[in-house]
Amino acid sequence: MRNLQVAERLNEIAERNGGCLTPEDVVADARDKDSPLHEHFDWDIDRAAHQHWIRTARALISSVRIVVTNNKTTVWSPAYVRDPSLDGREQGYVSVVKLVTDTDLAREAVNAEVATVLAALRRAKNIAHALELDDALDELLGDVLLLQEKLERV
Repeated sequence: MRNLQVAERLNEIAERNGGCLTPEDVVADARDKDSPLHEHFDWDIDRAAHQHWIRTARALISSVRIVVTNNKTTVWSPAYVRDPSLDGREQGYVSVVKLVTDTDLAREAVNAEVATVLAALRRAKNIAHALELDDALDELLGDVLLLQEKLERV
């Protein structure tokens, strides 16, 4: 019921703006305590600021890259990835350089990245299906699923 109210309100906001939905418009609507969106926001300025700073810190951590050269290939790799040894609710990152010396943790980190790719491909496939364009993604999704299975066996 709640998700339906949110979806309806977002549709109303988009319709008021010619079909375009922006985060600014959503926040503006949500400021009204009677809006079904209001309860989804943290209106405590200090807590909200802290959450914003945490998101900024995550973006900074994710922005750092290192140059990795293997054989004849050079790539720019993220310097830090989510630490796969942590519980799903725990936050933390581990250096890719450290993963080089821990093959089990490295495998878990790569599997987590592939799971992220799969989630993005499934989302893209669902969008493509809604637009009747999903045939193009079937083969790619299948290939990534095979890769995931292969990595789990290593």
